[in-house]
Amino acid sequence: MDNRLKSELDIIIETKKEKKMISTSTINRLLKDMKMENEYDSVLEYLEDNGISVDADDSEGIIFLDSSKISIIPKTLSVEAIVKRLKYNEINLDTEFQRKRSLWKDEIKSQLIESFMVQLPVPPMYFDGQDSDWLVIDGLQRLCTLKEFMLDKSLVLSGLEYLPDYNGCTYDELPRIYQRRIEESQIAFYLILPGTPPEVKYSLFKRINTPGLKLEPQEIRHALYQGKATVCLQEFAESDEFQKATDYDVPSDRMQDREMVLRYFAIKYMGEEVYRTHTLDAYLCETMQYLNKQEDRFFEENRIIFFDTLECCVRIFGKLAFRRISKARPNDKKPFNSALFETWMNTVSELNQEQKEKLIANRDQLIARFVDELEKRSTFNADISSGKFRSYVRRNSAVKDMVMEVLKNTFPELVAEKQLKYSERDVAHHSA
Repeated sequence: MDNRLKSELDIIIETKKEKKMISTSTINRLLKDMKMENEYDSVLEYLEDNGISVDADDSEGIIFLDSSKISIIPKTLSVEAIVKRLKYNEINLDTEFQRKRSLWKDEIKSQLIESFMVQLPVPPMYFDGQDSDWLVIDGLQRLCTLKEFMLDKSLVLSGLEYLPDYNGCTYDELPRIYQRRIEESQIAFYLILPGTPPEVKYSLFKRINTPGLKLEPQEIRHALYQGKATVCLQEFAESDEFQKATDYDVPSDRMQDREMVLRYFAIKYMGEEVYRTHTLDAYLCETMQYLNKQEDRFFEENRIIFFDTLECCVRIFGKLAFRRISKARPNDKKPFNSALFETWMNTVSELNQEQKEKLIANRDQLIARFVDELEKRSTFNADISSGKFRSYVRRNSAVKDMVMEVLKNTFPELVAEKQLKYSERDVAHHSA
């Protein structure tokens, strides 16, 4: 065994001497980074000889990031060059994520300008340079400030700490020495180059934005995966059908409603095997990428299926759709449950129209079966409150079993292919 590898393993053995266990993902990552993948068997043997066992299950849901594919370079540009990019719309400020343009107060904006005037450094910014127009990952408020002050000429300085005599001034009213200092100030930034995996962009965005106003995961996905996916999720989530089916209980201000729609698509098209090797975050990110690659017909067909499935669930459960139901107090409306939403929606969406109608006709039997599952099986209750892979599999299996039982074995066999199960006749029927 290579001495460098042995030294690294000895460190791991020392740190793991209490737990006496390490995950396969950690071993694979280390060997990948050291370019010694062929040493896997000898590493296992060496660890076991030193009392450290390797647990394959411990790696469930851990993301493997290939560092060799990450290409992020540090660069600097003058404020004048940055502003010129803004002037010609070569930096995309309209990424539609939660933090909108120009949220800073004028005093904060003015102090940024003052930093340039007195030659204080400012924090670096981050851009995604995989397209000709850069996408802002971090630095939106600073860029908006520069645009307002130097292009729009709408920002009037206020609350200056070092140069208070210039409060009330616009850019054109500053002495040339300060205009020049602002223009020539250098801004450091990091540029993500083409070829870098999308999950790197997502992770970087999340890590940068965590310390301040924390963005919800779907807000980050919405910012970084613009395209057909974001348009579809917005349309479906803001529809009257979705709002009524969820009884207006899924908030929209932080895009929780769009995440519910995304979870439906994830389970329907990505399936269990993809989830097995991903965290929920990564699973939904991959679904966004998948949706962005689809043709218009895909969304047309799914619009029909999605809204028809919502209607069916409401006809079965009414205002109790996607919620726990109590046997003792069956009319009490419990909180909306995201796991039940994705599970019921996916299961019902696999049915043809005849089967849906039969399920609706036997709604009392299905509800009774569902309540019985909630009352008698603590495992099911736990599974609809967990994001773990095993819970995901068990709750989907349980709901499918309920439906199959009520349909008296007329439920079609679910296939593994990620394709629409509707026939052309069904699509034509719902279109009419």
